[in-house]
Amino acid sequence: MVSRMLYYISSLLLLLSIFSEASLAAPPEGYQFLSLTKAMKQSSEEQKPMFLYFGRYGCTTCRKMHKEVFSDAALNDEFAEKFVLAYVDTESGNRIRLPNGERTTEMQFASRNRILGTPTFIYFSGDQKPLFKRAGFQSIKQMGLFNEFVLDGHYKTSKLKEYLATK
Repeated sequence: MVSRMLYYISSLLLLLSIFSEASLAAPPEGYQFLSLTKAMKQSSEEQKPMFLYFGRYGCTTCRKMHKEVFSDAALNDEFAEKFVLAYVDTESGNRIRLPNGERTTEMQFASRNRILGTPTFIYFSGDQKPLFKRAGFQSIKQMGLFNEFVLDGHYKTSKLKEYLATK
């Protein structure tokens, strides 16, 4: 009886740890991330820049970004108001449709975009042109500067590296 009860308790604890870790590996809470298919369509229709977040289950740096960066209220407000947000799981077999009608999986899309680690972020213009890509942990300040570079149109006249050198 006691051994059976210990088995059930340990099984329950294992399930709880799996589900709590999985929720931390998803996009940050409080953000309206869409599937890539929906986000690309909305971004094109509204001519609004798109922020694409590549993550994966078990990504400790993703969790660190969620806790230390995406928890910032001002950053959350800026993303919600001024960007279309998309999330791609680099290990997912979920099927997506690209604007040209092609069907692929999230994993294949990540591979095509040479996503070697997570988190990786790609900013797109409203007409779906990739502007730049950043991988790894980024601070609140860095994310704010990236947003400013896109929203203020600096990408039209300079490279990100040149722009950041002036800040």
